[in-house]
This record gives sequence, C-alpha cells and structure tokens, in this order.
Amino acid sequence: MHSQYGLAAMEISEDTLAVISFLETLSEGGLRKKNDLSALLELSAQAGSFELANQIIFTGKSVYKLYKTLKNSQNNDVSTLQKQLAATADEMKVLLGQVIPIENEELRKRFEITYFSPTSGCLLNLVDLSADLSVLKEAQSRRKEFFGDEIK
Repeated sequence: MHSQYGLAAMEISEDTLAVISFLETLSEGGLRKKNDLSALLELSAQAGSFELANQIIFTGKSVYKLYKTLKNSQNNDVSTLQKQLAATADEMKVLLGQVIPIENEELRKRFEITYFSPTSGCLLNLVDLSADLSVLKEAQSRRKEFFGDEIK
C-alpha cells in the first residue's frame, strides 16, 4: 500500500499500517501526525534501526510531557521548563534527522519544513508528533496487557 507524504510517495508495509491502526484506537481523539509516524516507523523497520526508533519514542514522550507540564504550569518562573523543552526538542530533531535517509530528498525536505525550522509552528508540529510517539510509548509499556505472554 502506498501513502502520500507531500510530493513523495512511500511504501508503507501492512505491519506498519496495523501498528498505526492499533495506535489510532489507543489515542484519545486520534493520532495527530499519522503519516509522519508511519514514515518513521517504516524507515526504522527497513533499516533495522530499532535502538534509534526507541530513542525517538522515548524522546518524543519527553517532549510531549515537558510541553504539557509547561502548558499547565501555574508557576510564573517557567524559564527552566522552557529551556528543557527546547533542549529536548533539539535532541528530537537530531534523532529524526538520523532516521530519514539522505537519498529520500522529498521526505527530508518535508521534515525540514515541518519539524526542523526554528519556528513556533515547527515546535507545535514536533509536539503533535511527540504526542503520537507518547501513545506508542504507552503501548510499549502496556504490551503484556495487550498481547499477554506472546511478546517477551
């Protein structure tokens, strides 16, 4: 099955589509960046970059958690939280850049425009993607609940 990402078409496996469908049912209100999450999962699987994928998932959850904490903070001095969010978001951008092959110019350009530019809009896009990664991290944490002893 093909999926569109801007101008670039990318083959998304049935396994990845099944994971996305499962995550869609777990998320409240649906996934926010489903196509980009699909691309990241597919690229990671194709490259066998499972450690990098787990780093992205963990860092994404951290970005989302920091953003929610900052947004809900009643404290007037949020500068420490802002700095931590910025540093974690920068780490996330580096990790995302590592998973997208250089030869996939169209997808790389899409990610540069959507996530890597130093704008508030890109930060919000990164937070949306991180929200989806947070759902994936939650699924990983609860995998025995979903699959029993099938997965070790």
